Amino acid sequence: MAPPAPPEMPRMQLSSVVLIAIAAIGALLLVSILAYILVIVPLPIDSRLWWTGLASAFFAIGFYVISGATGDRRVTRPLAGAFFVVSAGSLYASILHPSNTTDPTLKLIWFVVLTVLVLLALWGIFIMSRDRERDAARRAQRRITP
Repeated sequence: MAPPAPPEMPRMQLSSVVLIAIAAIGALLLVSILAYILVIVPLPIDSRLWWTGLASAFFAIGFYVISGATGDRRVTRPLAGAFFVVSAGSLYASILHPSNTTDPTLKLIWFVVLTVLVLLALWGIFIMSRDRERDAARRAQRRITP
């Protein structure tokens, strides 16, 4: 007697395939926007870094809003954090790059403004994570034991 055939593997749902395709198109779009700014646009390097920082800040805000709207924090929160880091790094680099010939006082003002914005964002992240931890502890106390 022949052994029974193995059970059929579960197939991907069409909605999962469509979501993966949408994510791939979105990733390609983000990469193409940043590549266009950094490689193709005929601007000085400090201007390209500034525009990269601004675009990355918009992407970070967008991913943060998406994570809040969907409740999915596995993918969108790290992406928001990564784009926040790229944004801050690009903006700091555009201020401090040697080809930036702006007045040193103006550079200092922009540096301080950017530092204040970064610190406010980090403070907000800290407050939200503390509140999330408090909510998780409160929910853990509500478990009904059999």
